[in-house]
Amino acid sequence: MRSAHMPMREGTMTCSSCHNPHGSTGPTLLKQESVNDNCYTCHAEKKTPMLWEHPPVKENCMTCHDPHGSLHPSMQIAKQPRLCQQCHDESKHPTQPYADASPGAEFFPGSRMFDRGCLNCHSQIHGSNHPAGMRFLR
Repeated sequence: MRSAHMPMREGTMTCSSCHNPHGSTGPTLLKQESVNDNCYTCHAEKKTPMLWEHPPVKENCMTCHDPHGSLHPSMQIAKQPRLCQQCHDESKHPTQPYADASPGAEFFPGSRMFDRGCLNCHSQIHGSNHPAGMRFLR
């Protein structure tokens, strides 16, 4: 019943949409062989291979998402930018707001004052075929 949730309250999904109550090969009674395979039954657009893959996406969707619901958007396990900073070093790419006079050639001057959420620039975080490469930019 959390604010970000699977569509169970709406009645379009039940526990048995992902879990087999009569048993499976995995410890969590998932219908598919892995968490990612289970997620891809509804979210096929997130499935790799892509030219530039974000490694956590390939490993396990639950690295970033809680399939049973969350208080954060998109069922993320933490709020932005803290979710990304669990793996990425903030000292190399700071997320705090900048003053107009602050140095920082890597950022455009107009972007220093708005919300520093990672997804403002890195919107293709699941993976991309964009020629910009591994930066997962818009």
